[in-house]
Amino acid sequence: MRVVGAPDKGLWRIGRGDDPLQHPSPSPINLGAVKAGNRFDSVTGNFGVLYFGTHLEACFGETLNRYRKDPALAFLNDEWETLGFMAQGSVPADWRTRRTIVQVTLDADAKFFDIESPANHLLIEQELGSLLTILGVDRVDVAVLRGADRRVTRFVSEWIWGQTDMSGDPLFDGIRYLSRSNTDWECWAVYDDVVIAESERLPILKDNVDLLNVASLYDLRVF
Repeated sequence: MRVVGAPDKGLWRIGRGDDPLQHPSPSPINLGAVKAGNRFDSVTGNFGVLYFGTHLEACFGETLNRYRKDPALAFLNDEWETLGFMAQGSVPADWRTRRTIVQVTLDADAKFFDIESPANHLLIEQELGSLLTILGVDRVDVAVLRGADRRVTRFVSEWIWGQTDMSGDPLFDGIRYLSRSNTDWECWAVYDDVVIAESERLPILKDNVDLLNVASLYDLRVF
């Protein structure tokens, strides 16, 4: 098994509103919905998860992915412009004003299950093989764990969250994983019983360097 600690310099997050560290209310998964919820949310609604990046660019990369242009809708661009609609690839100003950047630190002994580790893939197969087979997964690898089927990744997270030591204390504080959009972006799913210390809070300004880097990569226009 491969377990890693959080970066010494802390983690970054882009959260909503005035309380970017507030956990959304966890809810059970709809097992018929492949794309329900976030990647490592609880299946049962037993726990909440906050998502972070080692670097702020990763946070922008994950949160702005949905604004990328859809090639299938390219033929509508001229019509939308004529009608005064925002063109594809536009990030509205209220996206920035309704969110806040926050940097946090975790305890030095925090432990994260490394979802990228081949040894951990084998362990997941051994522990969840029967369930994953029902969901159409025969082998666990990075393609599966970065895939679009949220049922798979959420069941894996539920199993990780439920692991305890002989005293009944949780073995893991969350999951370390790489973004499916860019494997240079290291990400962290942190469970809601983990102590988090806020160290900095910033507004999202239009000229933020990490924001501009992601906008350039995704061909986005930020308002």
